[in-house]
Amino acid sequence: MYKISIALSLLIFLIVSPVLAQETQNEAKTADSLRQRATMGIKEKFPRTRVFNIEYGQSLQRDFSSELFDENFQEGEITTQRNLNVSANIPIYRTMKWSLTGSLNYQFNEFEFDNIKTTEVTVFEQNGVVNFHNFSTALSSTYFSTLFKKPVIYNASLIVDGNDKGLERIKGLVGLSFILMRSERTTITLGAIVFVDPTSQIPFFPTFSYNHRFKNSKWEVDFILPQHLLLRRPLGENGRISVGSNFGSTGFYVNVDAPNFAETFEYSQLEIRSGVIYEHRFSNFLIGTFQGGLQHFISNRLTEKAEPTSDFIYKNDQDATGYFQVGISIDPFAKKQ
Repeated sequence: MYKISIALSLLIFLIVSPVLAQETQNEAKTADSLRQRATMGIKEKFPRTRVFNIEYGQSLQRDFSSELFDENFQEGEITTQRNLNVSANIPIYRTMKWSLTGSLNYQFNEFEFDNIKTTEVTVFEQNGVVNFHNFSTALSSTYFSTLFKKPVIYNASLIVDGNDKGLERIKGLVGLSFILMRSERTTITLGAIVFVDPTSQIPFFPTFSYNHRFKNSKWEVDFILPQHLLLRRPLGENGRISVGSNFGSTGFYVNVDAPNFAETFEYSQLEIRSGVIYEHRFSNFLIGTFQGGLQHFISNRLTEKAEPTSDFIYKNDQDATGYFQVGISIDPFAKKQ
């Protein structure tokens, strides 16, 4: 299950190298500038890495069908799906080459179901409203160094999460990222992430980023595997618009009250969102974000807590639908880009 604390560490690997590419001449002399550029670049691209961020999102109506233990189970409508995410990232300690950050996150998910036939077993789908409250906290350590005379970032994170019933699990991740190529308008990076979590649907993957600013143009293409593919440009003095697709996930704990079932399961939902993102900087430290478009669901599984997702007991298929999301970020340490 992917929490904001995991996402924060992942984003460090995916985008930190491009913003460090100018700092390769003297490691000792530029280490502090390296760290500052990295932090600024991460916050500029990803709201959830800022000091405080709150987001509200909603998916529209779609049909679904499900299987339980490889047998046809339930079908019906998800009238709407709402989510609220509140996150805070607090710097704890830092030097020129090393930083330690603490993260807190609260995630609320609410589903509204309709036209579901009553069965003897209920996983979490039932006519009416069903909601879930989840929490996580993380401690992330990042080390700035060089590899083959190029900037490289090492990171490790320890995550503890749970829901309103109590603490559930401890997990983590490790990884690195470094620059393959840098020119005046193009940067390419490569890295790798390993999740210390058997329930991750993607336990290991390489990370790759490609950023290119078109000649004599305000447009740039920003590709970060597996995070997003966007065409982006400034809009007015304080705005920025992006068009493209984002890969994302939703995860939460489900407590099942049924005979012969484990008490706690983890629900994992992988999705691709395609559409438009608009960001507006109201001040140096206050930024608003709106996005909307089409949401495609890739994989939706329910797995017993701490078991591999390949051993899922339940899955569902959902039709594509529309979505929107609004957010506001507060970052007292930010500077206007």
